[in-house]
Order: sequence, then structure tokens, then C-alpha cells
Amino acid sequence: MLDSTWHALGLAETKIRIAVVIELAQPRNVANRPTPPERAAYLAPDSTDRTTCIALLPAGPYWTRYLLGKREAPDAWFGGFAQWLQAGLGPCAFYAAYGTPGKPVRRWLAARNWDVALFLGSRGIAGERFSSLDLLGDSRYSWYWDQVYSFRPATVACLAGRSSGCRAAVLDGADAASPAAGPQIVRSERRWWRGQRLLPGERYLSDVAREVGRERFQGFWASSLPVDTALAAALKQPIGEWTEQWERRFIAPIRLGAAAPWGATAVALLLGAVAVLAVMLTASRRQVR
Repeated sequence: MLDSTWHALGLAETKIRIAVVIELAQPRNVANRPTPPERAAYLAPDSTDRTTCIALLPAGPYWTRYLLGKREAPDAWFGGFAQWLQAGLGPCAFYAAYGTPGKPVRRWLAARNWDVALFLGSRGIAGERFSSLDLLGDSRYSWYWDQVYSFRPATVACLAGRSSGCRAAVLDGADAASPAAGPQIVRSERRWWRGQRLLPGERYLSDVAREVGRERFQGFWASSLPVDTALAAALKQPIGEWTEQWERRFIAPIRLGAAAPWGATAVALLLGAVAVLAVMLTASRRQVR
């Protein structure tokens, strides 16, 4: 079963091997066993050897029963077991398909916990019509907007259709320092979508790879150039413009207040400073009298 599923993922021949450890759910009320992790975790190749990426996937009660032969999983449910396994490979799938990324790309991804490379595939992390944007809920309700405005300003600006915000959201972390020495572990957070700097970021690099083709994406992935330079070269388009168009595939621009031009902002600040100075001078004259 696992062999046929693996070959169906298209990763039969890879540059880097993937070792998948599936953590079966334990029976309840078992006190003498450690609590298993709730989310997936990944050990990058540089941490162990240069040819293996390890993915730890907690199966949960549903898939545990399926793997033990106690339940049949309908293929229509989020694509069935193959879809669940593919979605769980995370960063290891990129290592397997494209090898070890160049240092600038590796630093960039590590700084943002790989949020733009959580899934490699053509149908999304749980089907083409599903993305992390769906987890925000219905825009008719206030709690939807509470979640939207909990993200970083660049993330919100990109949702609003501003290419400058999209560029900033993509390149966030590109100037980060090299990760500390030691095992490079990527942990998937329980509510992983809330930590994203781009929505739906989990499929961003997967969609870039599909759009530009393997050769151009490989050039970006292994490049020693800065991330902004390498990615723009692969896209053959400014990063902000391409990302803004990509964002529109999933969500119409949300409505925000108009951003004030820099010139108007500078004039407003100058007038405010003049007003404060005038008040100070008036108060000073009154004290002298």
C-alpha cells in the first residue's frame, strides 16, 4: 500500500531520499508512554547527512485506524491517504525534487519556517479548491476581519491587491542571518496558517515551480544570488506583480483604506511640527510676560 502510494506521488527517483516516520495514534489513557507530537516535523539533510530528509507525520486516530486495517478511507475525502501523505512531506518533498537549496534560499526559508514551501504538488494541500484562506472563515463576520488584521502589514496589503505589499510579504526573511549550527528542524505549528507571511503561502513555491518550469525553478532554488534577484529572474517578472496576480486566483482584493502618498504624508508631518512649534512659542511668551 505504501509503495504504490509513494510511486503515485511522482517521487520514485529523487536527488535526496525521504525517510517517512508515521507516528500512530496511541490509545487513550496510556500513562506510561510519551505524548506523541500533534504536528509534523522535518529534519533537513544538512543536519544528519546530505542525502536524507526525515519527515515525522503523526497519523492521528483516523489514519491510524486506516493503516491498521480497521477502517476504509474514501478517496473522495481530501484525496484519501495519498493526498494526506503528499501533504505531509512538506519541505522534504522540495529537497527530494530539487536537492539542497542555495544558501540565500535556505536562510530565507528557515527564517520564515518554510511557510511558502509546505506543499509540493499540483492540487493544493487538501485539493485544488482548498487553501489556508478557507481557514479564516466567512468575510461577512467580524471575527474573519479580526484574523485578517492579526497578520503582518505586508500580508494584509497583499490581500488588498497591493503589489508592493506582495513583494514585501514574499521577501520577508530574505535578509536573515544563517541559521545557528546544529540540527535544522522545521516544526509545523498547530495553527500553522496564523503564522504565514503570505496567504495561501503553503503552496506558493509549488505554484512558482509549476508556472516557470523545472529548469528555471531549479536555477532559482540552487542560486547563490540574493533571493529577490534569483526569484525575479525565474519569474521573468517583478516579484510583487507576479505574486499579486497569483493571489487573485484565490481571493478578490479585500477593501482597505487608501494609503496616503509619501508626499502628502511628509506635508502632514511638517504641518504638525509647525503647529506644535507655534504652541510652544506662544506658551513661552506667556511665561515671559
